[in-house]
Amino acid sequence: MEKSPFSSVKNERLYEKIVHQLLQLIEEGKLQPGDRLPAERKLAEILGCSRTSLREACRVLESEGVIISKPGGGRFIQRVDQKLTVKYQFNTVDMIEKTAIIYFLEAREALEPKIAELASKRATPENIAKLEKVMEKMEEKLKHPKDHVEADSSFHLALAEATQNFVFVSMMESNLNMIRQVRKQTLNNESRYLASLREHRAILDAIKRRDSQEAINACLVHLNHIRQHVLGESK
Repeated sequence: MEKSPFSSVKNERLYEKIVHQLLQLIEEGKLQPGDRLPAERKLAEILGCSRTSLREACRVLESEGVIISKPGGGRFIQRVDQKLTVKYQFNTVDMIEKTAIIYFLEAREALEPKIAELASKRATPENIAKLEKVMEKMEEKLKHPKDHVEADSSFHLALAEATQNFVFVSMMESNLNMIRQVRKQTLNNESRYLASLREHRAILDAIKRRDSQEAINACLVHLNHIRQHVLGESK
């Protein structure tokens, strides 16, 4: 029986160890572009890990384009830059942080369009005035790049307040720290900040017109641009 190139892994931070091992096998040429990984259940048995840990590792590698998942066809090694593989073999922090951000964006994509929809229906004149004031502050912050992130966070909190739903406000408050961390990565130049301003303005204008669908669409456009920027930064 042919010896498997895989070896069992320890329990501590298991999915990171799986990421390391797969990258090392690619670097050593034991896994080649186009190779299909063993079926999930089989590979989990070989590695001595749970399928949950294996899936988490695969999500990290998929986010970097190292592997690709084909529905009904399994997971395959892609043709990747070997320098990238070597870099991340010894440090998966960047990959894991980016994966966490993508998970967070998925949650925002489910939550914030609903917030925008409800705000368009329930915002009071006071709410709209507050959002306008925040927008003015965001425009002023063009002269103070370090303050971009805080102004952006204030807009999203004011938007949640406009739903008149304290649960949305509480959820947004609990997410503000993560939002700030994401925006530190995505508001790192003036052109992106200007684009972000236009996106926020589109959301606010739709709310002022009481156009629920347009508010949803504008919010999704904004979140999609953040996602594209996060993915682009890693390449």
